[in-house]
Amino acid sequence: MEETALAVVDKFTYLGSVISQGVSIDAEIDARLAKASASFGRLHHKVWQRPGITLNTKLKLYRAIIIPTLLYGCESWTVHARHAKKLNHFHTTHLRKILRINWIDKIPDTEVLSRASMPSMYTTLKLYQLRWAGHVSRMEDTRLPKQLLFGELKFGHRTQGGQKKRYKDSLKESLKDFSIDHRSWENVAQNRATRRTATRKAAALFEETRHKAAEIKRLERKSRSSTCSSPGATLSCPLCPRLFQAPIGLNSHMRAHARTARR
Repeated sequence: MEETALAVVDKFTYLGSVISQGVSIDAEIDARLAKASASFGRLHHKVWQRPGITLNTKLKLYRAIIIPTLLYGCESWTVHARHAKKLNHFHTTHLRKILRINWIDKIPDTEVLSRASMPSMYTTLKLYQLRWAGHVSRMEDTRLPKQLLFGELKFGHRTQGGQKKRYKDSLKESLKDFSIDHRSWENVAQNRATRRTATRKAAALFEETRHKAAEIKRLERKSRSSTCSSPGATLSCPLCPRLFQAPIGLNSHMRAHARTARR
């Protein structure tokens, strides 16, 4: 058998996941977004834009095809805020296409998720991670995944200064967001039914809290935009207290009022 020299590369694909030399999932996130976008595009005319298929069926296909493609292997990711934000943006953008919601409708993401009866990617990622962690904790001590999750290095120490985020840090963050004690979560995970019920209730509560916080921020932002006018603004809207500096801004604002009135 001829010996083949393997090239040294920065990243490679193994079992469908992109392994990066920099211990980052940036390349994996980009790959997952590309694959999910391609899957969504192939069904554009046959499913999403086909009038004979009900909305409920389209959403079921989205859950069965697009979500697994987007989140393949996410249970083992060390997720940063920027990763969750990109995944959630993809999620809400494509739900808008299925629900046929345009940007001019000015419907927030929380309303889009409510209409689709789906949680955000922030909640889904944490739920999948906790589900996998509970599965690993129930494994035999001889299994490699459990040894990697609960094992400690015998020698060496972490360097001073800023540290790279570890999987354990991401897991602890998910437990905290779901109001689960990180010191006793292993005991809860031993009973699969109890663990499933607890995590689902915590996920629903976390998603509800996110929606309320987002709605409060949205109302505060709208309040500031309606009460605070730019210096030199002299043109006022006859239907609301907003002020504008140029006629083009007032005309665009009046068209928005007209679209709202027609609905």
